[in-house]
Amino acid sequence: MSSRQAGSYVAGAPANPKAALRINFLKKVYGLFTASLVVSSLGAMCALYIGAPDADEVAQGRAMPPVVELFADHPILSMGVVFGVMFGARAVRRIPGVNVLALFGMAALLGVTTAPALYMAQVAAGLGGTLSSAPVRDTFILTVLTFGSLTLGVFLSKEDLSFLASGLVMGAMVVLGAMLLNVLLGSTLLGLAISSVSVLVFGGYVLYNTSRLLRSDDEDPVGGALDLYLNFIALFSSILQILSGRHV
Repeated sequence: MSSRQAGSYVAGAPANPKAALRINFLKKVYGLFTASLVVSSLGAMCALYIGAPDADEVAQGRAMPPVVELFADHPILSMGVVFGVMFGARAVRRIPGVNVLALFGMAALLGVTTAPALYMAQVAAGLGGTLSSAPVRDTFILTVLTFGSLTLGVFLSKEDLSFLASGLVMGAMVVLGAMLLNVLLGSTLLGLAISSVSVLVFGGYVLYNTSRLLRSDDEDPVGGALDLYLNFIALFSSILQILSGRHV
């Protein structure tokens, strides 16, 4: 080994310590992100199955689990919980210990508030006329493939995508405004258009946040996991809306 090669190693350390530290950081981010999805899934399952009606209750017309019914009948409450836990988790994202609990607490509650959409998607599929006969399963598969493809593309290209920031903020504001408008209008066609645009907007956010995590010197793994989790859930919800919509 030449003196230059020998000088690039210290006690078996890699030649680029900064790169090694970044890899460890990304491992923490994606580990927390994956754990958040598991916690969110558990929250949704609890909402769907705890207190679920038995055959007699179904015969009497009560076919909806109580937690699902609560959030389905009170969309304002659901929106309040969603925005409340999102802002709360962001507020404490840099407080050690508390930030992890807030991340997982947010994931659990968002899983609960997503349960009505999962329930209604399966009901719509049972009635026929949806794009997918198993919208929840197919939505999860498509979301994982979309998220994974976008992430892999950024890791391979290593492009700086910070220029997307302003356009994505504007797109998210348009989507939010259209969603609030559709709460009043209740238009199926507008809802489908919003979901389609949302897939593009939040797909863009996956590209932007992945590039930022890869290129910046930020050392906030909980914050990084939080951003990726919210991007994934937004993609999932948008694709679910498209696949479970009635088309006949």
